[in-house]
Amino acid sequence: MPRGQKTCAKCGTVTGPRAFVCKNCNTHFAFKAKSKEQRTTKLIRNFDWRELEQGDAIKVTGGPYFFHNGEPVSMGYRGKFVVEKLDEKGICAWGIGKNTGFAHIYMGRDMQDAVTGVWKVKHKIMKIKKKEPKKVLTT
Repeated sequence: MPRGQKTCAKCGTVTGPRAFVCKNCNTHFAFKAKSKEQRTTKLIRNFDWRELEQGDAIKVTGGPYFFHNGEPVSMGYRGKFVVEKLDEKGICAWGIGKNTGFAHIYMGRDMQDAVTGVWKVKHKIMKIKKKEPKKVLTT
């Protein structure tokens, strides 16, 4: 079979790699199952970080960086954290999983530190929320 194609198990028709259904016999293709985390959580992207409360789970990327030989070097945090408290310049949080330890996630205004040369830039955060279980309608 040529690279980038797949074959229907029922009728043998060759289709593209992103096809969900066989174009010949309408058989659904099997896909890799989602992890338990993907099935049970959702990410909330647009919210005010000042509304976070103790115990909220967040996913963090971006943040401060430093230029070394013209290349940006990330100085920020990445991964999942649990909020401990908020202060005027950011979020104090504990890491989850491989990001263990305490972190101050900078959320202040963008600026360059005169002493260290580090560009202080807001982290990008997403709130992790458990999905509501699907309600089963009974009649």
